[in-house]
Amino acid sequence: MRLGLRERFVAVLAAVSALTLAVAAVALFSPLDRLLRADARDRLAQTVDSELVDFTRLPAETVRRGSPQLRAAMQPLRRTGAEVAVLDRSGRVLVTTDPESSASLTAALEALRTGRETRLVTENGSESEVEIAVPVTIHEVPVIVTARRSLDDVRDVTGVVQHAFLLSAAAGLLGALLVGLLIAGRMAGRLRRLRDTAERVAHVGPVAEFRPEAGRDEIGDLSRTFATMQSRLREQEQSRRAFVATASHELRTPVTSLQLMLDLLIADLEAEPVAVDDARQQARKADEQAARLSQLAAELLDLSRIDAGLALRSEPVELAEVLRSVVAEMEVRLTGEGRSVAIGDGGDGWALGDPGNVARIVRILLDNALRHTPAPGGVRVEFVDPGDQVGIAVQDEGPGVAAADRERIFARFTRGAQAEAGGFGLGLAIGRELARRMGGDLVLEETTTGARFVLSLPRVP
Repeated sequence: MRLGLRERFVAVLAAVSALTLAVAAVALFSPLDRLLRADARDRLAQTVDSELVDFTRLPAETVRRGSPQLRAAMQPLRRTGAEVAVLDRSGRVLVTTDPESSASLTAALEALRTGRETRLVTENGSESEVEIAVPVTIHEVPVIVTARRSLDDVRDVTGVVQHAFLLSAAAGLLGALLVGLLIAGRMAGRLRRLRDTAERVAHVGPVAEFRPEAGRDEIGDLSRTFATMQSRLREQEQSRRAFVATASHELRTPVTSLQLMLDLLIADLEAEPVAVDDARQQARKADEQAARLSQLAAELLDLSRIDAGLALRSEPVELAEVLRSVVAEMEVRLTGEGRSVAIGDGGDGWALGDPGNVARIVRILLDNALRHTPAPGGVRVEFVDPGDQVGIAVQDEGPGVAAADRERIFARFTRGAQAEAGGFGLGLAIGRELARRMGGDLVLEETTTGARFVLSLPRVP
């Protein structure tokens, strides 16, 4: 038999409640019975002690068996409900309020032996009695005054308390079970809704609808966390589909162009005579398309690494040295296009970041600036110092970025409306994500001419 969460919760609650009540009963009834017995014993002893004056005033000749004076002195003790007896020094009963009683005189005999007051609680089957024996001297004649009283009233009081406790315990246990059933039922219902939603997500994907709970407990937190996870899964699925669709589209164009150029190249090479000039031109175009494909493959690899959440290094990086290295890599291109990169002063800033990825971002910014700057224009690079960060600002002489495109150009596979063909709309997206992963940012600042991109990174303490 499979027990659900509600049944287990109620069973545990009932077991804990029953154990608690059992411990409470043991802790209550046993001490209560002892306290009541001790109180009855002490009260009887006090009563006996207070009435002994009547015995000490009697003359010595009254100490004899059946003495009416002794009987009269016992009456105040008799009114307490106790059975009273007086014994001489040999243990013989002189007078008693219950001549037919066969009860033992253990306390009286103990008092005779020790000469001290004796207090005893005796058990006789289901009956309990308290017995007090006090040595008394009547004009130098020693006697023992003993009083014995049943503890039925103590048993009655304990029974009333036990009955009330059992009724209260039963009511409390029943109430706890009802409340437990209610709470467990609601809890199980909320968890079942989460389970059903998880099963729907497993079958139909993150598009399954789910409304998080408003409760402020752990299940409510779990519900909201699940909703957040589902929303992120949905966004990731949409991004994946958009990524696949866009990447397929972006790849189709250069692959198709490359295939067409190779076909033309083969045709030129097989022609009689061979069209060398045209073949050379087709080969050059094919090489450009292959370079585009290589660039797209590298950018897609960078995106996959970013999405995988690979940890980036964090170490001091000298921005001026990184900039000089990247410019040196582009020297052939700059010379061939008649371009230049002007570097401003103040390049002694040290930033915290991953050296390879910092160079990657700088390379993206310079390539983007050169692509959008008409020949023979150049690019200007400045070092900036925004508060607790340091960075590099790259300024081009291109047409700039329209206001509507200022944030769009940082999205994947997105280019500005005034951008020229040649890019895939991945460079700036990669650059911003890398910068933010290193604790910095990549932004487009306002400028009157061209576009000004600023890379900022945390300053080395």
